[in-house]
Amino acid sequence: MQRFDLKRFRIDRELTQKELAELLMCKQNYISNIENGIKPISKEKLDILQSKFGDISKYYSDISPKQNTVLKEVTPEDFMFAGADAFSRQVVKMMNDKLIAPYGMLVEKDKEIERLNRLIGRLQNEIEELKKGSAQTGNPAECANAV
Repeated sequence: MQRFDLKRFRIDRELTQKELAELLMCKQNYISNIENGIKPISKEKLDILQSKFGDISKYYSDISPKQNTVLKEVTPEDFMFAGADAFSRQVVKMMNDKLIAPYGMLVEKDKEIERLNRLIGRLQNEIEELKKGSAQTGNPAECANAV
């Protein structure tokens, strides 16, 4: 069984995940999933790489299904920190994508909206007062005839 080493290919070509995603017309997390072994790279994506960069055969490696992998011993504390780190990265990504906002920012925006609503109210009152004033002094000729 063979696996394409997308990460090594990308690094050798001095491409970022974002740049490679644009080239392959996919999302950056798809590239990350391939590099982390979560998803295999599709034949269509390999065809795109082949057509853009020529021979890519040196980035294939054999993977034995019986390959023994030694796992690092993980303490509950390590596991907790890894989860907290992943959560933090996800929250930052959601803020960057404007899906969520920090609470403090929401409070500031609410205050700004309240201030602007008060200003709008004052301006509407001023407009009404000006309309009343101009209605009272509507036709100067009529005012002169009334005297």
